[in-house]
Amino acid sequence: MLIDDVYIIIVYWGKFFMRVSVEFQNRFQELSEEAGFGNKTAAAEKLGITYVTFSKAYNYGIVPKVSVLIQIADCFGVSIEYLLAHTDNDRFTKSDRPRSFGERLVFLKEKKGLKSFYELADQVHIHKSNISQWLNKNYLPEIESLEILADYFGVSLDYLLGRTDDEN
Repeated sequence: MLIDDVYIIIVYWGKFFMRVSVEFQNRFQELSEEAGFGNKTAAAEKLGITYVTFSKAYNYGIVPKVSVLIQIADCFGVSIEYLLAHTDNDRFTKSDRPRSFGERLVFLKEKKGLKSFYELADQVHIHKSNISQWLNKNYLPEIESLEILADYFGVSLDYLLGRTDDEN
């Protein structure tokens, strides 16, 4: 899902690329302050993330990996889209029966009428080995791949990740 009004920078750090978003940084700061966590060390502890990860998100807007985004969104009770500032709608209904990303991907592939994951890979221009790792090793994709898949299937990131049963 590519959003025109969200300012995103990809920073090369050694051999890793990091996504930086001023909008994410502002939303993360807002949610952290509203939660009244106190100091940053206590906030990181209450979110269940490292101080370094908290500091990078809070001070620089560096978007953490998907598993950490899920942890943060769960703690704040918001959607991933809201946390990333893709929407201002803070309403989020967590699924009573969460699904795994792999289960949702299989379901959406079948719903779309795709015969194989190779066909999906070809349609969305994601390497088939990435999809294989997501399914066979229970890895989570990078946020950019998740956004491509969510856009292709016409669902929210949270639905794709199995956090909610609301497709939108």
